[in-house]
Amino acid sequence: MTAMLLLIVVPILAALVTPLARKNPRALAALPLTVAGLSTLGFLLALGASPLALSSPFAGPFTLAFTLDAWRLLLLAFVCFFQLMTGMYALRSVAGAARPALLVGSLLLAFGSACGVVLTANVFVLLIFWEMFLLALYGSIASGGEQAERVALKALIIGGTSDFLMVMGLMMYLLLGGSPLLGQPVRIAATPEAGLVAFVLIFLGAGAKAGMFPFHTWIPEAAEVMPATGFAALPASLEKILGISFLITVTNQMFILDRRARVIMVIFGLVTMFAVLLPALVERNFKKTLALTAISPVGFMVAGAATSHVAGIAGALMYMLTHATYKSGMFFAAGALEAKAGSARLEDLRGLGRAVPAIGWGFALAYLAAISMVPTGGFMAKELIFEGMLHRAPSVLALLVVGAILNVAVMTKLLAVVWERRPVARPALAGCEYVPALLLGVAAFFTGLVFAAAVPAFELKVGPAGPGGLTAMFNHVGPLTYVSLLVWILGIALYLVARERTSSPAEAFSGLRTSPATAGALRLAEEKKLDWYEVGVKVVEWLTRVVFRYFERLIDVVADAIVAGGKAVSGPALSAVHNGVYGNYLSWVVVGLIVVLALVLM
Repeated sequence: MTAMLLLIVVPILAALVTPLARKNPRALAALPLTVAGLSTLGFLLALGASPLALSSPFAGPFTLAFTLDAWRLLLLAFVCFFQLMTGMYALRSVAGAARPALLVGSLLLAFGSACGVVLTANVFVLLIFWEMFLLALYGSIASGGEQAERVALKALIIGGTSDFLMVMGLMMYLLLGGSPLLGQPVRIAATPEAGLVAFVLIFLGAGAKAGMFPFHTWIPEAAEVMPATGFAALPASLEKILGISFLITVTNQMFILDRRARVIMVIFGLVTMFAVLLPALVERNFKKTLALTAISPVGFMVAGAATSHVAGIAGALMYMLTHATYKSGMFFAAGALEAKAGSARLEDLRGLGRAVPAIGWGFALAYLAAISMVPTGGFMAKELIFEGMLHRAPSVLALLVVGAILNVAVMTKLLAVVWERRPVARPALAGCEYVPALLLGVAAFFTGLVFAAAVPAFELKVGPAGPGGLTAMFNHVGPLTYVSLLVWILGIALYLVARERTSSPAEAFSGLRTSPATAGALRLAEEKKLDWYEVGVKVVEWLTRVVFRYFERLIDVVADAIVAGGKAVSGPALSAVHNGVYGNYLSWVVVGLIVVLALVLM
């Protein structure tokens, strides 16, 4: 219980008292790291405890149920590590935020609510922490200043919409006999219509939290305006962990999927994977490119979960943790380099990795995890996802391979920009600005060793893996290993071919902007004509103008006509009776009194 209090309650309470420290910049900057230390203490206490389950009736279905097992301990280890790195980076970066107190409070609320989502065993309590996290996301984006408020509102509306869908799905899930304590999975095939609808609604809500299409459009915009501290902590890491881990709970514990449900998941996964790869290839903003490449891997994770195969599901979870680690490290690196260069444009960041070796090497190690190189957890994850898809839908495997090749090409372009050989003045950086990026890069590189040691925790989540367990599925050289090798070779070769035609790595793939095959799609994406939120806003504005022009003004015209007609009819009649004779007025008063008395007596 003490561990759970330190992990959940302390960060949330600290978020509530953050405004008290807003006039003390040093105390405000130190608060995230202080709370991270307490959370780490809570994790260490939980690490020494035996598996337990706490349940206390609160109000109706809102049973305060929390569970601590090997899988949740693994998630908490990553969350606490991210919290420590965020706290360290915040020591210097908080002062640069437009609204530092809002940023710190949002970070604390995010980590506290994330631990609540990880530990709770009740879907209703999960929803409470889920919405607290949404508020933290809004605050962290809005902390970027006035220019970030529109994006923060967009993220809030999209997140609220997806959460509404999930709540509707959970209501249907309970009506179908599901347990709020996640104890009774609903077989979709037994309830063909209602079960499928309930699953799709919950699936959309969980996928949206991770950044799945079509709920992803705010993420690249947020990367440009929100502090790197907030993006590294929330969209880059915590959102992926919360969204994908709950998605696996939905597909593995709450529902027994049929073919239709799996097909729907695969479609969303593939669209998510490919929808952002083309813009990522030509994007000129370093942070926005990282944000776009934070969306595409969600497609791989969703596709892995869709296999309903132990290998695919375990691969999705491993990819989730690997991606959260390397992507947050990359964003800390991008934030530090942007602060010194004064810009996040690729052209302005060229060669800065050589000027700051700690950041350069941290980014390089994270790159190896991003392209799923041996021995990172990304390699194990891709192997398992490919294995699961090979068993379930071999034809889809080819599309996953194409997506992986394009992802390698994008990440190689970013690495080339950071490590370009050119004269660059070495910027002065404090240790707290580059150490998080380096440590996260090292951690991302060694995630494979962590996962190999934590196989029992994964098997606890995904179920038994047959003879040899999960280890036997990735600890061998087989045809899929050669597929992974082909992905690396073709991805790097694709970048090198694009690089030959340009003067700098930042301009690689720029020819796609003028290519007849891709220019139209890129133009539509840049003009946001493919963004359903922006399209919806324009539709609402158009409807507002129509209503104002043809209905509201028509109502005014009709009302004015009625008033004018009434005056024309009643005016002469009233003027006629108002002749100034005293007796007439007295008679009106007497008649009025009689009517009032009659009504009262009745």
